[in-house]
Formats: sequence, C-alpha cells, structure tokens
Amino acid sequence: MSARANTLCALFAALTFNVQAKETVTVSGSTSVSHVVEVLAETFSSNNKDTFIAVQGVGSSAGIAAVKQNAADIGMSSRYLKPAEINPDITTVTIAHDGIALVVNKNNPVTDLNKEQVSKIYHGEITNWKEVGGPDLKMAVVSRENASGSRFSFEDYMGLTQQIAGQTVSDINPHVLVVNTNGTVKSLVSRNVHSIGYISLGSIDDSVKALSFEGVQPTMSNLESGKYKISRPFIMLYKEKTIEDNAKAFIDFVISPKGQDLIHQRGYLSAVQ
Repeated sequence: MSARANTLCALFAALTFNVQAKETVTVSGSTSVSHVVEVLAETFSSNNKDTFIAVQGVGSSAGIAAVKQNAADIGMSSRYLKPAEINPDITTVTIAHDGIALVVNKNNPVTDLNKEQVSKIYHGEITNWKEVGGPDLKMAVVSRENASGSRFSFEDYMGLTQQIAGQTVSDINPHVLVVNTNGTVKSLVSRNVHSIGYISLGSIDDSVKALSFEGVQPTMSNLESGKYKISRPFIMLYKEKTIEDNAKAFIDFVISPKGQDLIHQRGYLSAVQ
C-alpha cells in the first residue's frame, strides 16, 4: 500500500474514532420546542466537544412517551403533562413560556379576532371571512396533528374539546386541514389568502400576518405582562434516576442564565427570572 493510501486510511480512522468518541444525548418531542432547543444544543456542543445533542421534533406526546419508554434521554413538550402521563419517575423542568399566535395571509385585511369567533371558526360555524369583517372568501382552516402540544394548548384554551367516556378529545370541525409542523402551517397560510392557522409566537416571521386576539397583539412584551392570553409552557422531562451526566449537564445549561438569555433572544419568555 502506498504512503498516500496509508495516510488516508489513518485520517479516516481518526475521523471515525472522533465521531464514535462523542457521547450522544437524544432529545425528542415538541416541534415548537425543538426550534429553540436546536440552537441551545449547538451552543452547548461547541463548548462541550465530547457531547453531541441529537434533537428530534416528533410532537409532544411522542416525546413524553419516548422518555417513559427509555427511547430518549430528554423529552420536549409544549403542554403540561396529562394526568395519565404523570409518573413519579419523570421529572419536568419548565424552560420557557411561549404564545400561540393566529396567523393569516398577508393580503387578508382582518387584523383581530375574539375567542368566540375563533371557536366558531374551528367548530365550522363561521366559514366565510365576511362574517368577521373580511372579504367574501371561504375560509381554509388549518390545525395541527393530535400529538401536537400546540394543538392541545390551543384547543384547551379555546374550548375546542369535549368529554367522551371520561376522556378529553378534540371537538374541531372534521374538515379542518391537519398538518404536522409550524413550518407547514406558515407555508400554507403564506400561499393561500383563504387560510387561517396558529403557530408558536417564536415562529412568527414576515411570511404571514399575526392577528391580535381580543384586541391584544401577540408580542413578547404582551405575553410577559399577561395581556396576551394564549400561552403555554415549554417543558423538558427526564428520568432522574437514570439520566446520564452529559444529558443533565445540557438541561442545567438550558436553565442557566446563558441558556435563558438565548431563549429570550429567540423570541420566547424565559422561565427562570
């Protein structure tokens, strides 16, 4: 074998060893929470070269289940745990607070909706924008999938649930279009003047128009003051007895002043004052 080939083999072996030498922490759950956790993970890993943080946005319910089943080191949820999900082995840490904003196409002249109007829109009782002061256009209503913490918090606040056999279930119009991420909601709304949806406050950008709710704009200052009412927690969860040191170190970083400052910079309300 030539000297050049020997050098290349040694280089590839070294690279493989470096990748394998890193300890991986799996963080799984809410797609809303994952956006800010990815930033936190990148910052943490840059200062902890031996740890790789793998962030997977699969929905709050899936993240909670992954921790309970030992399929993830850390779970992410954008809602509080349901009674059936609470387990004495599971520790929860609130890392931030977020708002949920109603969004429409930028060409839609409607600027504000109240709780009764939103409830009727998602129940299918209001179906045309002219019924809420807009143009004579049929509404295209967008929601999130059942496993979404955003959907759970939104429906819970808006009264869009019902009790069946002792279980709280969704009561929205079955013709509502269901999608699986904040990004998909934004994409649909940005391309369709008929559309209305809801997304994380921290995900708002100039591709869509965020509506005021009950006369209050969805801003960080209004969320912090309590004027803006559609809010929910960002939670991390883990098993205290089995969590590895590097995973616990990442959680400690997230709730540290530096981690909380990064959360605030990304448009979310810090949980640790």
